[in-house]
Amino acid sequence: MSPDRTSSENETKRLYIVRHADAGDPAEWIGPDAERPLSSKGVKQAARLAAALVAAGTNVGTLRTSPSRRCTETCAVIAAALGTTATIDENLAEGPTATHVAKLLARRGNDALLLVGHQPHLGNLIAELTGISSIPVEKGSLIRIDIAAPYTPGSGRLIALVPPSIFRAPKSER
Repeated sequence: MSPDRTSSENETKRLYIVRHADAGDPAEWIGPDAERPLSSKGVKQAARLAAALVAAGTNVGTLRTSPSRRCTETCAVIAAALGTTATIDENLAEGPTATHVAKLLARRGNDALLLVGHQPHLGNLIAELTGISSIPVEKGSLIRIDIAAPYTPGSGRLIALVPPSIFRAPKSER
């Protein structure tokens, strides 16, 4: 390490990105899209994803979610499983940027940041962070990106992309 760099400048932080779980067919929903809830399938997807995070011993310090109901419901399941709370973040509804994520990461200690949002915004964010332009982000997917300080666009490294089919159903559901 050079003398003019601090240890915090060399930190790598974990970013988890979750696309909201299944919310059913938008064409069948009557009402504002932002108020569309999770389907029963989506509730199960969110619970399985949350259980996998707990089983892996994931230490998430901050959970941020789009204000959309399907995102807040997905995030609430995850937050409850991890024993923490979530904050609504308008940037996740409008299209988060690497700059926004960098600000959030800079405020964190060693804990990870978890974001819950929508497509195509999440795919665009992943591309900006990693330089990988075409990542499929299914509903209920979990993506992990490790980002080294100073958290600039392109400095992220894709560690995992886990589709919802990987998360096993609890024995009570089988």
